[in-house]
Amino acid sequence: MRKSNWLVPGLIIVGFALIFFSVFAPQSKFQLGTSKNKSGRVVEKTGSVKVQSTENSLAEEVTAEYILNNRDLLRTDSGSEVLVEFTNGGQFRISEKTEVLLDRLENGTPLIVVRSGEIFIEKFGKAPSFWIRKDGQIYTAVDFALIDKKNSTRLQEPVPDQQNKEQISQNEIEIVLNAKRNDFFKCFGQLIQKTPQASGQVLISFTIEKVGSTSKVEVAKSEISDVSFNSCLIEVVSRTHFRQFSGSPITTVFPLKFE
Repeated sequence: MRKSNWLVPGLIIVGFALIFFSVFAPQSKFQLGTSKNKSGRVVEKTGSVKVQSTENSLAEEVTAEYILNNRDLLRTDSGSEVLVEFTNGGQFRISEKTEVLLDRLENGTPLIVVRSGEIFIEKFGKAPSFWIRKDGQIYTAVDFALIDKKNSTRLQEPVPDQQNKEQISQNEIEIVLNAKRNDFFKCFGQLIQKTPQASGQVLISFTIEKVGSTSKVEVAKSEISDVSFNSCLIEVVSRTHFRQFSGSPITTVFPLKFE
């Protein structure tokens, strides 16, 4: 008899607990950001800003302090904008009628893929900061901020002193590697002999030492999973030499598209 006295209240408590978690748990994902895929958060926004995650095919309206995860897709409507902050302190603003995808390189550095519209850098954050891919090109946050003079009025901190005569500019790096495209496509030619339908983009990350040699060459991200092909690309970059400079070693990423 005593057993039945606590059984019914116990079942009622369990029932209420299940209802609570079914109603409130899905929302807590965006407030707590406990996922290891956490990328950053919304600092402020105006107008209508939607986010679409890999876990939810339906776009959802974001709010201030909204937690963003890797592979989230953000869209702003006309008259809307949103300020996003990465976990490393870097900040960028998405202007109206813009669509961006939050991604990462293999080493965990944030990557913003601008699919349409405009973004503006406001804070660079802790090194290695973050990267931006737009119109088929990839830039460091600093290089991207310096491309458009309109961006300089939005910066909340001074540009790091890396654009000087003691360093190699991103443009110079691209010129040297573009001259190696025949070597890159020799690797691709070997690949399509055994996989004719292969295509996609590859991001090569590497460090340029002060003597002009390259080190720490690796495939940061690849849409082509062939090991021999990726190793061939790494070898080309490893054999590449740049001019000597007196500044600190430069870590950068170079995109290659094969089709």
